[in-house]
Amino acid sequence: MNSDKSIYKGLIYKDLFLLKEAFPIVALAVLFLLFTIILGFSGGFLALCIMLMVFAVKVVESTLIYDETDGWDSFVLTAPVSRKEIVRSKYLLQILFLAGAFLVSAVILLLISLIPMFSGEDWLFLMLFVGFCYALVYGAVVIPIYLKFGQHTSRYVAFAVLVVVAGLYGATFGITMFLEFAASTIPLLIGVLVLSLAAYGVSYSVSRKIYAKREF
Repeated sequence: MNSDKSIYKGLIYKDLFLLKEAFPIVALAVLFLLFTIILGFSGGFLALCIMLMVFAVKVVESTLIYDETDGWDSFVLTAPVSRKEIVRSKYLLQILFLAGAFLVSAVILLLISLIPMFSGEDWLFLMLFVGFCYALVYGAVVIPIYLKFGQHTSRYVAFAVLVVVAGLYGATFGITMFLEFAASTIPLLIGVLVLSLAAYGVSYSVSRKIYAKREF
């Protein structure tokens, strides 16, 4: 069991090392959006939330591109690492970043809710939850696409998926606004959560099958 944990840690650390150059750029973008929030644009938080969630998914996209470009898969499979462990490490990394993005966003929202000008903005917590669910769906679709088709085709497909997911997010936002974020929106939110979790589970199963059949 300890050896399995060490393998997952090693695979995730490798991906984090590859992504270290991207973190300063993301940090600057986050600071800019925080500045807009401080100026009084509460909708800036939604932009921040969406950006963090999308970045969390893009992290794994980037590692898959790096792996393909550098021939990492052929190399790592010569080590005592199974294909199942490689796939699982990608999902663990994505969950790690998504959870981190969600927690950071929740803390920021909690802090700004203490500012008088942002009182009564509790609906942002709701949209944060919805954003997390749809980010799971986006991530669930992206990983098997990259494993199946490689980076060149998958980039276009991933962008199309992002547009669709953004549309679903907007539609959910519109419905909840129409219902004025009442208790009647709870079944809708539960349905979104169940859909996202189911999509993630199916995605993991499909990715394992795709990666098991790949030749390097």
